[in-house]
Amino acid sequence: MKNIYRKLYIFSFSGGCVLAVLSVVYYFIWHDQFVVNGALLVELGIAAIAAIGSGFYFRHAFHKLKTADETSTDVFHFEEVTELTLKRVPALIPKIVHVDSFGQPQFMIVPNRNWARPFMVLKLFEKGLIFPVSYTICDMNGSPIATFRIKNTVKQVTLSLWSSEGLLIGTYIQQLAKSVLVNRGTLYGSNGSIWRQLEAKNMTGDIDVTDEQGRMTATYRYGRFPYATHPAFVSTAHHDYVRFGSHISSDEKLAYTMIFFFWLSLED
Repeated sequence: MKNIYRKLYIFSFSGGCVLAVLSVVYYFIWHDQFVVNGALLVELGIAAIAAIGSGFYFRHAFHKLKTADETSTDVFHFEEVTELTLKRVPALIPKIVHVDSFGQPQFMIVPNRNWARPFMVLKLFEKGLIFPVSYTICDMNGSPIATFRIKNTVKQVTLSLWSSEGLLIGTYIQQLAKSVLVNRGTLYGSNGSIWRQLEAKNMTGDIDVTDEQGRMTATYRYGRFPYATHPAFVSTAHHDYVRFGSHISSDEKLAYTMIFFFWLSLED
C-alpha cells in the first residue's frame, strides 16, 4: 500500500498542476470570453484544487507508512495464500498487486510483454474486448507463477489459465447474454470437465463458491473488508476482498484470482 499511496500522490499532484496551468492559460488567452463562457475555467480550477488536495491527502498516508518494510526475504509460496485483496497501482500500463492484511504486496498481475501491451494504456483493451490480452501472475521479484488470457467476443468471455510451465490449468467461460445483471459462468478443468459453477447472488456481486461436498472454496461480499481499520487501509474507502477455502489447491486459488481479477480489479 505504501507504493500505491506514493503513486497516487504523485499522479494527483501532477494532474492538479497540469489543470492549474491550463486554467491560467485559458484565462489569459480567452479572458475576453470569461464573462460569457467562464464555466470551463471554474471547472478546471475546482478540479485542480481537488487533485492537489488529494495529493496532499495521499502524501500524508504515504508518510504514515514510510517506515514499513515492503521487502520480504521469505520465499513466496502461492499455496499459503488464504485471501485475495487486489489493488491497482496507478500507472499507464495496468498493474495489480495483492496485499496482505498489513498492506504488504505479495504478488502482482501485469500484462505480458508482447505486441498488445502498449495498447493497454486504454481501458478499452484491458479486458480483451478488441483482441485477446494476456497477463502474468508473478511474485514481487517478477518470477512467473501462472499466466492467463482474456478473450472477449460479442457473445462470451473466455479466460484461460496456464501454469508457469505452460500447462493448461483451467478455462472459465461467461456467456454475456446470461450475465448482464449478475456475473455467472463455468470454470472447466484442464480435461474439459466442469470444475466449478460460479454465480453472483445479487447485483452487488456477492458470491459463494462451493465444492462437491458443499464446502466453501471462495466467498466475496461487496463492501466487507476485515482489515478496514488497519493503518495501511484507512486512507481509502473501498477494498475488494475474497476469502479462499483452507482446503483448496493452489491451482484453484489461481483460477479464482484470474476470475476475480476480471470481475473486480479492472473496475477501479
